[in-house]
Amino acid sequence: MRILLLFLFSLPVILNAQINRSANELARENVKDYIVTTIFKHLAYIPISYSELKSHQQPKMDIAWSMSHQFEIVDSQFVSDKKVAVRKPYYFSFYLDKKLKVVAAESFYRQ
Repeated sequence: MRILLLFLFSLPVILNAQINRSANELARENVKDYIVTTIFKHLAYIPISYSELKSHQQPKMDIAWSMSHQFEIVDSQFVSDKKVAVRKPYYFSFYLDKKLKVVAAESFYRQ
């Protein structure tokens, strides 16, 4: 009986954690698609780290969430007549609407 009561009390916490996890995964997929299809077309993309979704309210814009993301883009350059792959790190803040679609992106430099 105690186990059943404990389970019933912990069920809302477990369900809320799963919803947050699913929302983070959906936001990460949408951010990746935005990077690959809009910002850096036809370049290799290597994700490094994502932050968690943060509630972000702006009164005149359709922004409900924000997320920062660190990644690398592999670009080929010619160095002394040889094609060399160069990895460039990027740091972006992405702003998402209520449906977790990317509304805006902002790049910033960090050492």
